[in-house]
Amino acid sequence: MNSAFIRFAQNHRNVETLFNYMNDGLLLTNHRHEIIAVNSAFQRMTGYTLKDIAGMNPSMLESANTPKHVYDEMWDSISRNGSWTGELLNERKDGTLFWSFLTVTQVEQPQPEDSYCIGIMRDISERKQQEEQMKYNASHDTLTQLPNRVLFKDKLEDALQTAAENGKKVAVLFLDLDRFKKINDSYGHQVGDQLLVKMARRIQRVIGEDGVVSRFGGDEFTIFLPDMDEVITEDVISALFAAFEKPIIVNEKELYMSMSIGACFFPEHGKDAETLLKNADSAMYRTKEEGRNHYQRYEQGMNETTADELSLETELLKAIRRQELEVYYQLQVDIDKRIPFGIEALVRWNHPLKNVLSPAVFLPLAEEMGVIAEIDEWVLNEACRQTKRWHREGFGELIVSVNVSKEFFKRPDFVSRVEQALLRAELDPSYLCLEITEKTAILQVDEIRAKLNQLKQKGVAVSLDDFGTGYSSLSQLRMFPIDTLKIDQSFVRGQGSPENQAIVKLIIAMANSLNVSVICEGIETEEQLSLIRNEGCYKAQGYLFSRPIPADECKGVMERLIRSFT
Repeated sequence: MNSAFIRFAQNHRNVETLFNYMNDGLLLTNHRHEIIAVNSAFQRMTGYTLKDIAGMNPSMLESANTPKHVYDEMWDSISRNGSWTGELLNERKDGTLFWSFLTVTQVEQPQPEDSYCIGIMRDISERKQQEEQMKYNASHDTLTQLPNRVLFKDKLEDALQTAAENGKKVAVLFLDLDRFKKINDSYGHQVGDQLLVKMARRIQRVIGEDGVVSRFGGDEFTIFLPDMDEVITEDVISALFAAFEKPIIVNEKELYMSMSIGACFFPEHGKDAETLLKNADSAMYRTKEEGRNHYQRYEQGMNETTADELSLETELLKAIRRQELEVYYQLQVDIDKRIPFGIEALVRWNHPLKNVLSPAVFLPLAEEMGVIAEIDEWVLNEACRQTKRWHREGFGELIVSVNVSKEFFKRPDFVSRVEQALLRAELDPSYLCLEITEKTAILQVDEIRAKLNQLKQKGVAVSLDDFGTGYSSLSQLRMFPIDTLKIDQSFVRGQGSPENQAIVKLIIAMANSLNVSVICEGIETEEQLSLIRNEGCYKAQGYLFSRPIPADECKGVMERLIRSFT
């Protein structure tokens, strides 16, 4: 054994006992990088005893799954800095793999032969598995397990690049289920969800390995078929229709479903994923207009802006100037006390002829027109003023959450605009929570993190909205000063399934480990409320407590809830 280490052990008689009480694995090598000591935790972790590996190089733990450059970087760091810390995928004695978080420190001695290395190893396999599961969930639809729209677009862009290099075609199909809303309305969302799962399986069986199928959202599916000409694509479409000639059995009910399909082709109808999907979508809508249960090939002009859309654009600009927009509020409730702790500010349009319009109608249009940031800032100022008004009326601890679009966030003076809104309303920053989506969070990470940190230092809270629908991961969450995760309502509505229950439970556990609170959105029933409460979530938002309502009505609902509690 290394003489320096022997002298160290002799001078510290309890060292062996100490090492064996450590939860982390310990590995010692001499100056020739030969193993001279390991502790009990190392033996449990790897399956190797000191007798098995004494005199061997630690490289015997290596698996073929860790790239060579990682080891090169490790030894370069040890040579230059005397230590290295990182993650390695190693192999146990029984051949199974495990992830280790490893710190290697080189201890130099006056006599080179007395030098030795200490390696401290922690098994992080469970954490890595959780991260992989979260990554999978972020790129796949939780209901059907198909790729979601983000992953689909990524894969499509790769296929388009390959096709361009090889002079090949790519077919893009946009599918929308006919009459699906009637299924939900007649039988409920649970039957609708089961139907979607079974339809997804049928579609996937038809496509097989020939292409990629995605649940794009709701009852919409997208498909791309690389290296497919129009004749073969028509055969595939015919096979899809044939697959739905037989009924789908859900809860002993026979349901006959049909689809409207739009098709377009690279490179004739577009050179990028967004254009192709838009054109396939336009062709699909033309199919619906002409009777459903059929398909249309995209033709030039299908996606031209209609006169109604142009009219709505003009009306929206006038609405902003005429102050036809109004802020509605939805309660966020402490589950145990059944009293509101916060409110979310949501914009509505009081159209003079069409009554109150949902943001789903005009916010995408506002984004296209470049006025979404202006609307966001107006909502922020209105919400801060109203919250301060409620504080003066006796709701002193109420926190307001305001959604922030990517466009508003990207403004160079975003931080000062938020500060001015608080100053004008005389609202303490601790009563404002800014909600950002995962899609916003993964873009321009450094810029967003810097702005959030500035506001965070002043007391403003940050919430990550619709969590579970984008690319968030454990590592990414650490990059942002997040106070609250809002679990997307799609997980809650489908929480009766074991998969969704597991996802909700995982998100809550992860949030607790990061000291982050959780709000579950979309709570509509007492059953859903009980489920999330049992999983450790104590804050909720949804129609069970209130729909988004004007400020005056919201005040009345808050007063009733507080009276019922007291």
